[in-house]
Amino acid sequence: MKNKILNTVLISILLLVVVFFVSTNFIINVQWFKEVGYLNVFFTKLIAICKLFVPIFTLYFGVIAIYLFTLRKSIRSLVGDTKFKSVKKYFLLSNLVISMLGAGATATTQWYKILQFTNAVPFGEVDPIFNKDISFYVFKLPLVQSIFSTAISLIIILVLITVIIYLALGFKDKIYQNKDNVININSKTYGIRKFAGKQLAVLASVLSLLIGCSYLLKSYNLVYSTRGVSYGAGYTDVKITMIFYKIIAVACVISSIVVFISILKLKFRPIIISIASIAVLIVLEPVVAILTQQFVVKPNEMELEKPYISYSIDATKKAFNIDEIEVKEMEPNENITSEKLEDNKDIIENLKVNSTGPLLSFYQQVQLIKNYYEFNDADTDRYNINGKYTQVFVSPREINREAMTTWQNKHLRYTHGYGLAMSRVNSVTEFGQPDFVMKDIPTVNTTDINLENPRIYFGESDNDYVIVNTEGGEFDYPTGDTENTFNYNGTGGLKMTPFNRVLFSIYERNPKILMSSSITSESRIILNRNIVKRVQEIAPFLTYDSDPYIVVHDGRLVWMIDAYTSTDKYPFSEPHEGVNYIRNSVKVVVDAFNGNVDFYVTDENDPIINCYLKIYKGLFKPLSEMPEDLKEHFRYPQDLFELQSKVLTKYHVDDPIKLFTEEDLWDRSLEVVKHGGENLSQGDEGKEESILNKAKENKNNEAENEGLYLMTKLPDEENVEMMLLDYFNMRGKQSMVALLGARMDGDNYGELVMYKFPPQRTIYSPILFKNRIQQDPNISKEISLWAGKGSEVIYGDIIIVPIEDSLLYLNTIYLKANSENSMPEMKRVILSNGDKIVIEENIEKALLKLFNYNSSEENKNSNKDETPKTETTSDNSGVKEAADLFNKAIEAQKNGDWATYGEFINKLGDVLNKMSQE
Repeated sequence: MKNKILNTVLISILLLVVVFFVSTNFIINVQWFKEVGYLNVFFTKLIAICKLFVPIFTLYFGVIAIYLFTLRKSIRSLVGDTKFKSVKKYFLLSNLVISMLGAGATATTQWYKILQFTNAVPFGEVDPIFNKDISFYVFKLPLVQSIFSTAISLIIILVLITVIIYLALGFKDKIYQNKDNVININSKTYGIRKFAGKQLAVLASVLSLLIGCSYLLKSYNLVYSTRGVSYGAGYTDVKITMIFYKIIAVACVISSIVVFISILKLKFRPIIISIASIAVLIVLEPVVAILTQQFVVKPNEMELEKPYISYSIDATKKAFNIDEIEVKEMEPNENITSEKLEDNKDIIENLKVNSTGPLLSFYQQVQLIKNYYEFNDADTDRYNINGKYTQVFVSPREINREAMTTWQNKHLRYTHGYGLAMSRVNSVTEFGQPDFVMKDIPTVNTTDINLENPRIYFGESDNDYVIVNTEGGEFDYPTGDTENTFNYNGTGGLKMTPFNRVLFSIYERNPKILMSSSITSESRIILNRNIVKRVQEIAPFLTYDSDPYIVVHDGRLVWMIDAYTSTDKYPFSEPHEGVNYIRNSVKVVVDAFNGNVDFYVTDENDPIINCYLKIYKGLFKPLSEMPEDLKEHFRYPQDLFELQSKVLTKYHVDDPIKLFTEEDLWDRSLEVVKHGGENLSQGDEGKEESILNKAKENKNNEAENEGLYLMTKLPDEENVEMMLLDYFNMRGKQSMVALLGARMDGDNYGELVMYKFPPQRTIYSPILFKNRIQQDPNISKEISLWAGKGSEVIYGDIIIVPIEDSLLYLNTIYLKANSENSMPEMKRVILSNGDKIVIEENIEKALLKLFNYNSSEENKNSNKDETPKTETTSDNSGVKEAADLFNKAIEAQKNGDWATYGEFINKLGDVLNKMSQE
């Protein structure tokens, strides 16, 4: 008796341990979703699955039970009355298992489709063939097709059950061995027709009926056809394939009746004829379609396919939100006058002279401070700095997890990044280095931007958990040879109660969490610190941009992430990168200190986001609740812009005949990414690979020119604004035919503007401008001179901006010594307009030489270091001494010798003061 009790206790404990281990993920998920404030989102899926499981299980169980009930007489006659009761138990158990597995699989795979079906929001647009609202294809048709597929699977399961029961129960009685040792089944006495003939007849009839219905549903898939010259149903699909599908559906209905009657009457010939007829129709359809396409459509393809091409053009433009682009014609004037420059001095003041690649390389050399920090990316944004609207590069300083070698350092000590580096886009120092407005640790801030809390616990590279508020504190920032510590006082993380310490030891498979004496009851564990993974955990049904960016807001740092709603079910819209409809409907804000996540709806007209609003109560906030100063940092997402640019290479036309003849196809302009050992910086470094951003190099080391964020002014506009620009050329040629701009400031956010150039003229594209630079004798001579001295020549971004009715071309050149720790410095500016091209030390000199434009004091570039140096007769020893002190200070900074760094900076200040008094 005692042994039984002991065994029962041990088994109970073992079961509890197993349940605890199995439920660890569930318990942690519940705690985490509660912490971030989206517990209802977590339970939306769980509740939906549970709600679906019960009726689906009842349906499965009921259908199988009823079917088995119809077999009871046959089973009893096969096994006898004495065994029938015991066999019933096995049937009941088998039905339970099959129904639970089937219902579980159906509920877990179809819950989302069911919620979309029941919460569908109309698009207000219909397809041109079936006149169905687009919501039918996006939200409803996938579920209907899944239901029919499930029903067909259920019929097949019932047939298999019948065969298995028949073989399992009567196997030994039905098989005999003849004199030739050949095994046969005695079909006359125990044949399966006699066992379940009526049931199989019904099943075969229903299966035929379901196949017929599936062909009717298959007709709707023709709106995604790729047979014709354009995407979507074409002439052959509508006139041939669709009719065949309807005939096959009718044939299947007739066949279901024939099969049912014939099986009951043991007449197999009608069954064979009906099945053969359907098979012939199925085989005949593609043959007739191919012949029609070849001999009817091909000779008259333009005329017959014209309406269907129009459908594809209209649908693709609407689906990718490029149907309302403001298109303007521009005939570039090749002569920019000094008067025109003076009238557009705000464009000149904001010309982009820094490029992301060299800038990020400089940041990593000078601003890391310690090797346990890293800069993953440098993003472009704009701020009002000391009363001036200024475009800047911003790069957060995050912890480099790869530099941590011990568990304590990785998870307890080095828990967060610190601050950021911010520099002007439109200026460099006298040495060609970034013009910082925020830098160093602690943050040296020369702006009026308030940054009180620079700590970054949530970022782009924070993939590991950390435990904060531990004994000894966390490393905060270095001061010389000492380390300042910090105790986390934010709201993020889960309390490390004794229960949670056990829980997370199991979850992370690391007993140190349980055993470490540094962890106290006040400690907190912070999970999902990578900002993209964090938002994906909450809302995995959204697609996220590959380039989050950090914003200084209300004295702290927050991340902004663009999120997309998308589908591949939009009729007649040609897919690109796996989607054929996309909207930037959500802006996500993640607090870099607390980890708070807010989803703001930015496109209230998007039916997909409105469907999500109905499904996920409390997840999304209206845009009106977002702080106004955050809205000022909205960027038109580069991934979306580049996808739209790719679509526009084909679908910029409205005339179906032009699309058919392919006489007006474009390419996004190319740019050399590496040429003869000379590197070209292009776009944002550190961007994650995205389905929306997959530029590849060709065999000539050329890649599509990435869209660039520039501060410029459109013709006919009064103020400069930050825009995203991209350039196009005619396919197979390099002359530029169009410029596309995305606006993003204020009420203009989301507007797309396109300037088309005369195709008969040669307008320099980025690749032509780059080739021109390399072919210019004066420029190539200077570059060769640098390369011959062992310096690496790096080309910056190629900038093409409109100035009224003219185009101004800009490129910068960086030099970098061929040593491991060398820093790229901007040494030359190349400026061009029309056939004229110059290379000078800075913008001011280039403008003076190219246009004879000499700005007055109030008009000159915002960077005072870029103004042309004037010749003087005074002794320049002070300048040399200042330069020497500066270089020594930088060297000390790179070595982490902050005392020496401060000493040289103080001496530098004395020299500069002395020079200013002379």
